[in-house]
Amino acid sequence: MEYEKFVDAASQLPFIPDRETADAAVKAVIGILASKLEDDQAHQLSDSLPEPLNYERLHSHQIRKLPISADEYINVICEQFKLDDIQASQLIQETLRVTKEAVKDKINEFTSRLPADWSALIEAA
Repeated sequence: MEYEKFVDAASQLPFIPDRETADAAVKAVIGILASKLEDDQAHQLSDSLPEPLNYERLHSHQIRKLPISADEYINVICEQFKLDDIQASQLIQETLRVTKEAVKDKINEFTSRLPADWSALIEAA
């Protein structure tokens, strides 16, 4: 799958003003998810995703696993992109939907070790 599909999906959301914002949003949404995963799972996730969604980029500013809830994940996206809860949820869901298409059956491996709120968020996408 090409990275453009991720950016296209985010760009189609009415509150994402341009492709540059869509690009940053995709990297943030997937980067926070990768930071929540164990290192081996984060590597598996990034290995299944197109460039520039590599492990180093996704983890570049995350030194440790993020101990945040799914609600806090939404809040971080709200703050970072000046969105309301509904918009942030839509952005996360759309990005995770494309991510699930890219990683296919591996998504169950990733969600099985996450807290229930994170698993529910990913499964809903």
